Amino acid sequence: MWLSLNYDLLKNWKAVILTSAVVVLIYQVLVYFHPENLGWTESEYFSWSNLFRFVFIDQMLIECITVAIIFFLIRKYAQFRSLNQIKLQPREILLYELKFLPVLLLAFFVFAPFTLTVRFLYHSLPDPDWSEYFDEYFYSTQLYIVYLFPSLLFGYGILNVNLIIQYNQQLNETKSTLIKEKNRKKKERLWATDDFGEVFLDVERIRWIVREDRKTFAVTESEKYRLKENISQLEEKLHPEQFLRINRSTIVNLEWVLNYSFWENDKYILRMKDEGQTEFVMSRERLNRIKEQLLDIQSSQ
Repeated sequence: MWLSLNYDLLKNWKAVILTSAVVVLIYQVLVYFHPENLGWTESEYFSWSNLFRFVFIDQMLIECITVAIIFFLIRKYAQFRSLNQIKLQPREILLYELKFLPVLLLAFFVFAPFTLTVRFLYHSLPDPDWSEYFDEYFYSTQLYIVYLFPSLLFGYGILNVNLIIQYNQQLNETKSTLIKEKNRKKKERLWATDDFGEVFLDVERIRWIVREDRKTFAVTESEKYRLKENISQLEEKLHPEQFLRINRSTIVNLEWVLNYSFWENDKYILRMKDEGQTEFVMSRERLNRIKEQLLDIQSSQ
């Protein structure tokens, strides 16, 4: 099974904020609940207001810049590599995700000047010491290592969420199509009249419906039944993928269409598969509207 991919989720600001929040919380839990750091609540500098500012402003809010830039890099990289389809097999999914490893490993060198500059200004305004900036906030191996794990979480987290969302969407679309097809094939009945009285007529038996002498008739293989509804009402009632109205007085069952050909004056002849190859006239305009549907049904037979 193949999955078609798009990266619209990576343009969504809600996804940026949510990803930042989740990854920062995971990272903070891992750090502060590590056995070596369990005494952080007893520090003389600890307060709930400081914790709130640190987690929600210094980390989550500022790291939205990091996430937005990583998402941008992933989109551009996927576009450059034409990564718009994936085969839903474990090996193929692993190879797909490994293709993004280079961009996630190098992302630090793109987002660091933006994220770290904003963090530096947040800490040092209104009197920033730029020597401190180059000592602690500029490129360094230590900062790269600190950001490596979050960068991978940011990138692979959203890539996998995107895969899951699009897989569910494709699955739902497939289910919806199957349900529609099942409903289309499910037997429906019309109230009709024959020589012996009123009957329920299965629509699957109908080859075409015509309006004659102000009366509406359904033609089957061997019978002709009178219907209570008029052509317009039947057009609304019958499934459009099986029955098509080809002129003011005729609806045909697509499964019984043989072919069509040009006749004259922008009109066409539509032939049916019955023994006499019954013919109906239809306009070019109406043919153009239903030609694709006719071709589809004929190619599937």
